[in-house]
Amino acid sequence: MAQRRTSRRGLLAVILTGTLLSGGLAGCGILPQTPEKTEETTVDYGVVADAVPAAAPRVVAVEDPVQWRNGFGHGLELSLVTDSAEPFTADELDAVVEAVWRTLPWEPNAIVLTAGVEDGGDPVDLRAAAAELEELGVTDSGQGGVSLTGMDARYGAWTAPE
Repeated sequence: MAQRRTSRRGLLAVILTGTLLSGGLAGCGILPQTPEKTEETTVDYGVVADAVPAAAPRVVAVEDPVQWRNGFGHGLELSLVTDSAEPFTADELDAVVEAVWRTLPWEPNAIVLTAGVEDGGDPVDLRAAAAELEELGVTDSGQGGVSLTGMDARYGAWTAPE
């Protein structure tokens, strides 16, 4: 009889453990999935759309700003509309990136830039210019675009715009 009680307790423990585990595993699927490069809340981009053309006059507009969570921070993606299909110079791209770094009201840990001519022509190459910007981490992104990191090493610590 004692053996039967022990067996029942053991069986009850196995069933209870299985129930708890299956409930816990089912609960994992309840958490919402966060899609890449999207945010549910309204994002403040400050005066970036005005500051970039002021810093680099060949940029006639800044379009499609997107903030996304990456790691413990946020990244920023922008499309630059230009007046010329010529590749950017290092000075032009440097002015764009610094304008973003100085005017964005939150600190980006990555900036992804692509550029195209305003009449809908071919993409404008930013890669050669980015390769000349020392202290920035550079990865190709899209057609002629770049993903940049390490802005604090080049431009100093980020501070909120005044």
